[in-house]
Amino acid sequence: MIKTILILLVASLPLAAAGPGDTVKRQAQFALTFDDGPGAVTGDLLKLLEKRGVKATFFMLGSSVRAKPETVKMAHAAGHLVANHTDTHKNWFKIGKAADREKVFAAEVGKAEAAIVKATGEKPRILRMPNGYTAPWVREAAKKLGYSTANWSYGSDWGKTPEDKMTAEYVKAVKAGAVLLLHDGGGKNREKTLRITEAVLNQADRLGLQAVRLDVLLAGPDPRE
Repeated sequence: MIKTILILLVASLPLAAAGPGDTVKRQAQFALTFDDGPGAVTGDLLKLLEKRGVKATFFMLGSSVRAKPETVKMAHAAGHLVANHTDTHKNWFKIGKAADREKVFAAEVGKAEAAIVKATGEKPRILRMPNGYTAPWVREAAKKLGYSTANWSYGSDWGKTPEDKMTAEYVKAVKAGAVLLLHDGGGKNREKTLRITEAVLNQADRLGLQAVRLDVLLAGPDPRE
């Protein structure tokens, strides 16, 4: 099932906020975001992004950061945004019902943060929960830890849709203000991430759109205002 989750943000950073039912629109810009890395294709993905002259956002798992710290350093040094995706990708739809959920949350976010800081020297400020899990308590808990939370406007690469059709859907989703989700980690084969990313960037060129970091997209002027 294709999941489309609109961006939800808390105001712990000077980012423009959007609520349920809204889509943040930025003139001539959109954001590419990659989850669950760094993984086997992240190095090649960084080369592709450099070749195309664009910046992206990587929501990294702490466990993956510890496994591939040099790749994280490369992403950060290249000017991409390294953001927090928790430490181990737990099932928050289950944990969210538990009495100790905030304790588990703080530990997961904190461990990932420590790994990212060790690799980059910079504290991440944006958090994306595994599977796009969101709830009022998560946004409040994140804010206490100095984070904004963000999901996406389109993503479907975890599904069983044939790659050609999946690519076409991603290309269709490219528009001003879009936040696209792909995966550079997890799963058995993320090579299609490279091919879909290239197709997305080709479409962006045709439309005159620029791929930017998520913090840049959300901090820009809002045509609705």
